[in-house]
Amino acid sequence: MIIWHEGQEINKGRFIIQGKPLGSGGFGITYKALEPKTGKLYAIKTLNQQMQLQDDQQVKFINEALTIKGFEHRHIVKVHEVIKEVEVIEEDKFELFGMVMEYIDGVTLFKYVQNKGQLSESEALLYINQISQALEYIHAKGSLHRDVKPENILLRQNEQNQQEAVLIDFGSTRSMANTSMTKSFTDGYAPIEQYRDKGNFGDHTDVYSLAATLYYLLTADGLKRDSKSTPAPAYKREQIKTFDFLVKPKVYNQSLSQRVNDAILEGMELEPENRTQTVLKFRENLGLVNIEKEQEIQLKSSVGMEYNNLRDLLKAEKWEEADKETYEVMIKAVGKKSGDSFTSDELLNFPCQDLRTIDQLWVEYSKGRFGFSVQKEIYLSVGGKLRSYEYEAFLRFYETVGWGGSIKYNTSTQGHLPFSIYGRVFLLGDFQSRVVRVISLVSRLVNCNI
Repeated sequence: MIIWHEGQEINKGRFIIQGKPLGSGGFGITYKALEPKTGKLYAIKTLNQQMQLQDDQQVKFINEALTIKGFEHRHIVKVHEVIKEVEVIEEDKFELFGMVMEYIDGVTLFKYVQNKGQLSESEALLYINQISQALEYIHAKGSLHRDVKPENILLRQNEQNQQEAVLIDFGSTRSMANTSMTKSFTDGYAPIEQYRDKGNFGDHTDVYSLAATLYYLLTADGLKRDSKSTPAPAYKREQIKTFDFLVKPKVYNQSLSQRVNDAILEGMELEPENRTQTVLKFRENLGLVNIEKEQEIQLKSSVGMEYNNLRDLLKAEKWEEADKETYEVMIKAVGKKSGDSFTSDELLNFPCQDLRTIDQLWVEYSKGRFGFSVQKEIYLSVGGKLRSYEYEAFLRFYETVGWGGSIKYNTSTQGHLPFSIYGRVFLLGDFQSRVVRVISLVSRLVNCNI
């Protein structure tokens, strides 16, 4: 077994372990590590001592790492790479894999509520909405988290110095196609199907845990007075069919709106078929979104632009023509002619309504692969800043979206399109000005809440 200690150098001196472990659970232990060459801090997760003794756990751990490494979302912890450490202890050779992740300087939602007390409805819904978006992204990738709970949500300060939620710990993540899953869950947050040998798994599995998390955020004080620390576990609720042990959240928190109370109860229905089926529907029940309006893209413009042609090109999956059309309509929107370039100020002040329309069209017809908002999430996830240019971060963004070399249209790379508005060829001309355009547009997307 391999255990790391404060001050220990790992990965041939590339990282130095800092302080005590950040946390540990049923499967893993997470360390804080410094990379002296860059001065950056990372979180490195490994299997704990018990799991290292089980031969199949290293493979599962690597699969987890590879699954998360493919996720690019603002509200999901970013995994950078997997490292392998080899140690010889008393002539025995041991191997340990480590998942190198972004280090988030924050507290878990559980500790935050413990220190502050139960949250207001508006604050709780803010965090739940952010984690909901992360789960929708995960579900669209064909995976389930299976262990959503306050302890697996970190709070950090964003670029606007506002608190935001990030989903962590994907040790229980599985493909939706797997109907027989390992029994790894947390009482109070796990739905009944996770207790069964052959469960009915789907989006609704994470909906239950998400609803239970919201339940806790809004009723923590009442639960504590009742000598409880979580909502009623699903297995207890199943034991006595004539009586549901789950106390209505409004009993613990009378200031709670009836709408949120009912949405939580529907999201925590014991049997999967009776439960809210998708995270999007759960968000709608909470009053956070309107599904009909979300699904219907209105071609609105505050400067009189027409977006019918762009819509038709995207609908027909004519990506190259749609990219050129995007440049044409955007350059006209700022009062310039075809062939002109955008200034930083023009992108920083681009009409929000038009930017939202263009982005919605790209995201909708590419099924989430392309769009300015997709690029924004990738840029921020690799360490990009809104008000400053960091060369290494931009290169990571540049490589992630496939803009290296002589750019060709790559319809498989997430975030590759659109790119014509930034400058047609990235190896020629003023590279710095193209970087500034990316930063300017990302800043505008954030300001427009896109």
